[in-house]
Amino acid sequence: MRPGDIVTSSNGKTIEVNNTDTEGRLTLADALVYACNQGVEKIVDLATLTGACVVALGPSIVGIFTPSDELAKEVVEASEVSGEKLWRMPLEDSYWESIKSGVADMVNTGGRQGGAITAAPFLKQSMFWGF
Repeated sequence: MRPGDIVTSSNGKTIEVNNTDTEGRLTLADALVYACNQGVEKIVDLATLTGACVVALGPSIVGIFTPSDELAKEVVEASEVSGEKLWRMPLEDSYWESIKSGVADMVNTGGRQGGAITAAPFLKQSMFWGF
């Protein structure tokens, strides 16, 4: 894979590769599509996904992204039992603008600002939540 390549995900969305160091989210996106097609109701992925979350929260706090208040509550309760610190990050639809592409449905990374948050709308597209 090279910068400028356009790949098609398993849900038919086209992705312009502008950063080859974010291959994990491409793989995760297809895994999410597969899970949705299997009727999975809840998914918890524990991954670094982006170093930008460490920049935002530091090395001792985990960022969580979910549109579900119920799932967020379950994960927060589990984190309290385990002693793991976490912070619910925003799913900000306006950040979608930074991953739009002129030649595909989206690019695989946004700009420098809000890097952790721009990863979420990329994956959100895979989950059929839409924008």
